[in-house]
Amino acid sequence: MRNKFNIPMVAILFIFLLAGSYFLLRPPAQKPTPDIPTPIPSDETPGKKMPTPMPIPGVENFDASKYKDEPIVSVWIANKGYVEYMPMEQYLEGVIAREMDPKWPLEALAAQAIASRTLTLNAIEAGTIRKLHNADVSTAKEELQAYGPERVNENVRTAVRHTRGQVLLYAGGLVNAIYSSCNGQIAGTKEESFPNEIKTPTPYFQAVTDNCFQYAPMKEQGWMVKIPATEVAAAVGYKGDPGNITILEKGPSGRILYIGAEDKKIYGADFRKKIGYDRLKSTLITEMSYDGRNFIFKGMGWGNGVGLCQWGAYTFAQQGLTAEAIIKKYYIDVEIKKLWE
Repeated sequence: MRNKFNIPMVAILFIFLLAGSYFLLRPPAQKPTPDIPTPIPSDETPGKKMPTPMPIPGVENFDASKYKDEPIVSVWIANKGYVEYMPMEQYLEGVIAREMDPKWPLEALAAQAIASRTLTLNAIEAGTIRKLHNADVSTAKEELQAYGPERVNENVRTAVRHTRGQVLLYAGGLVNAIYSSCNGQIAGTKEESFPNEIKTPTPYFQAVTDNCFQYAPMKEQGWMVKIPATEVAAAVGYKGDPGNITILEKGPSGRILYIGAEDKKIYGADFRKKIGYDRLKSTLITEMSYDGRNFIFKGMGWGNGVGLCQWGAYTFAQQGLTAEAIIKKYYIDVEIKKLWE
């Protein structure tokens, strides 16, 4: 009788111990899953307020009140050697028609019009052409912008008309709206292309990328040039063994910042100027070699590579971007302001 009575008690005790072990050893109850935070909007999120650009030291606030009405500009006709007077927008039609193919997409031409109008006002405000020819602007491309009124068509007129009076400002100052034909798919900075010519900082020029090679001619995409070592050494100012000359430093976009040897070095932009703009098409050099007599340069793009890239603008226009969107791809944090109706 005693053994029969004790067996159930032992079983009950065993079950109780098991239950106690379960409650002691089981993991704690899972905490409620916290709410997933809302992602912080990126810089490209529509509606996000961007930081206001700070004024550039040395750049005066642009006095837009001076240009409430479309100005009449004096134009130095370089190939004829005299001055003509015409409305600003008429002058710009001739510039756009020569700087771009008049048959190009309207939005590319319109982006060029905004950049060229801004660059024209820059020249007028600085008085650069007035010092040379006692005129506001010049039709010599090496002095300001190309000019071809005989090429103007309705497409060009529409592009200029749709952007009438529009210029670029950065923190209230007029933008130095430089542009080039093909930037090699990455834009240059002021330090790389205009280290001496532009005296103030240019935060709106950055090493932004595009896809200009999609339509740019092969001769602008990649090229090679052979230059006698004596010319390279003379350009650098170096009298030692030309084989010592190397690219000393490159800038943010990969363009030559300095080239030289030992204690002799010059800016890449100055080196290109001495060699010749049409020979050394850009300072975006991918390879530089020496064969004992000549230097062989391989590079990409054509022009200074700063600001608006014309073939890049063409590509963006083909993709459906507006002139304003194209402009803001190349001139960072700028404002488009309309000066006259």
